[in-house]
Amino acid sequence: MAKPAPLPPLLLTAPPIARDDDCAYPESPRLFAPEQAVLFENDCACPQPPRPAAAIEPSPALYRQAKQVYAQALTGDFLLLFSPAAPQGPSVVNRAAWGRWQEFAQPQPLSQPIDALLAEQALLAPEGASLRLPASPPETLTVWLHITNACNLDCPYCYVRKSSASMSEVTGLQAIEKIFRTAQGRRFRRVKLKYAGGEATLHFNLIKTMADHARQLSAKSGLGLDQVVLSNGTHLRAEQAAWLKANGVRLMISLDGIGEVHDRLRFDRRGKGSFALVSHTIDDILLPQGVIPNITITITRQNAAGVAEAVRWALERRLPVSLNFYRQKADSAEELAAEENALLEGMLAAYRVYEEMLPERPFLNGLLDRVQFGAHLHTCGVGSSYLVVTHEGAIAQCQMLLEQGVRQETNDLLSLVQEGAIHNLTIDQKTACRECAWRYVCSGGCPLETYRARGKWDAPSPNCRIYKALLPAALRLEGLRLLKVNGYL
Repeated sequence: MAKPAPLPPLLLTAPPIARDDDCAYPESPRLFAPEQAVLFENDCACPQPPRPAAAIEPSPALYRQAKQVYAQALTGDFLLLFSPAAPQGPSVVNRAAWGRWQEFAQPQPLSQPIDALLAEQALLAPEGASLRLPASPPETLTVWLHITNACNLDCPYCYVRKSSASMSEVTGLQAIEKIFRTAQGRRFRRVKLKYAGGEATLHFNLIKTMADHARQLSAKSGLGLDQVVLSNGTHLRAEQAAWLKANGVRLMISLDGIGEVHDRLRFDRRGKGSFALVSHTIDDILLPQGVIPNITITITRQNAAGVAEAVRWALERRLPVSLNFYRQKADSAEELAAEENALLEGMLAAYRVYEEMLPERPFLNGLLDRVQFGAHLHTCGVGSSYLVVTHEGAIAQCQMLLEQGVRQETNDLLSLVQEGAIHNLTIDQKTACRECAWRYVCSGGCPLETYRARGKWDAPSPNCRIYKALLPAALRLEGLRLLKVNGYL
């Protein structure tokens, strides 16, 4: 009986889907464009099929294995490879592709179809190339629009100083116009607006008015537009859900556990929990109308053990989930940060739920706090592509610094926040991080959180050890997902 023909080299990968929560995530510059590499573009909400072997012309340039590539056996004939400079997530290769990658321990030109794909994923690098990510101008201007200080809940970790103050329609419309003028003047290609608070849906008519104006300016200017409402999920009505669906405005809802676990953290001023309201909103209002909210879970000392249950609840409804760590408020002595071992145990329990249910929709970028798996230099866009408009029309660097907003008449809002309290260093400027294999993934964590914990900007994230412990497990889940969606699992 003849032996079956060996499988040709195969590489599977897919861009991680964008996430919606309270930060402005950076875009990922390419480390280099290998000669003759085949570049693929697709809708990031859809899984990417196996990449076909592309015909390439032999190149005299020499390539070798990139430095600090992380490798992990998955199942059967497949392994996971991940370069710190990967332009998107990890790659899954079969034994034939692994063998070809191993041959590049010695420099040689790209000569086989699989070589271009390995180079595109930064698994191969030009001989002599340094592993340094170049700065790249961002394409999206992201703006947090702080609609109101008011909220119907009284969550202990909220950093907003509550009051009845809200944005006026005049202030809101003027802000939208200045945002688009700033985007045009800075040559951005897209604008992303986050309507937030407090509880922004308490002023839903204002959101509608501002969003409609933004769409008009988008059409007039030719700039792309993304819009998302950040909500606690307790105040949405059926007609509002219908408007979100009809107008393509996304929704993010905070959920910190199931039942009593959620109620322990997210309650109203009388101490009554809100889980029943959130559950009703999602199950009875949003999902029947086809509105799929992004779920964000803030992990604290009080809910770390319940994260897995919350993830299961969300995945049963096929909802995207983002897991984030609690950030200490600057003016509060209250300590909600989970002890490191408890946090790790809670996160790993959640990962086991992911592996059991293994969604086909990309979920990698929601698995670990502020981590993004496309190589990037900054954790957020503070100072370069992100700003906050307060309810009074002032401009702030970050929503954590709402009360430090500045007012000035200008058509370039970014100029007001490029120099401010937050020093948003690149990860290559952090001496303790320069040689870490994960540096272009975590990029040092939230700069403000790092400064508050370490007392300096040039320091690793206080979550550094947690990131390093969880990153391999997160990558493994993406490897298994790629095998599943491509029919190999």
